[in-house]
Amino acid sequence: MARRLCRLSRLFPLVSSASASAAPRPHHLPFAVNPNPAPLAPSFSASLPPAFPAPHRLFSSASGSSMVVVGSADSFNSILSKVQDEKLPAVFYYTAVWCGPCRAMAPLVSKLSSQYPKIPVYKVDIDMEGLGNKLRGLNICSVPTFHFYHKGQKIGEIVGADAKKLEVVMESLHKQQ
Repeated sequence: MARRLCRLSRLFPLVSSASASAAPRPHHLPFAVNPNPAPLAPSFSASLPPAFPAPHRLFSSASGSSMVVVGSADSFNSILSKVQDEKLPAVFYYTAVWCGPCRAMAPLVSKLSSQYPKIPVYKVDIDMEGLGNKLRGLNICSVPTFHFYHKGQKIGEIVGADAKKLEVVMESLHKQQ
């Protein structure tokens, strides 16, 4: 089975915005292109009453899942620093709401986070504001992408929706503890 992935061309633009405005627009598209698309995910945190938690917090289930949904660029930076500084095992799961292969992998990632509760899985939405430069530095150019850390060091990476490889690497990381 071939790996499925989504390319992130907007993270690595080929032309600057100044030259892009001067370039002719293609007229051969069979559908209308909105030059200013609306954001994919509205910000709910501003509209929620204080009694409700922010929507991107710790996700846990009764079975002991270790999935953590990272809610901001600042929290991502602090989590990554903590994993590296304190030499912790971790999996970073880079995903996007619009990515079909990411949605297909979600149940397996959730199952594996429950199966290996001592290995936290940090789910990072690549469309989060303020995260672009950090993602470029980590060479995240396709989703889904998984980064595996052991003793604070990145020991592996999976790019694309490769379920078998994900299961094998999670088992291996679990055995290294």
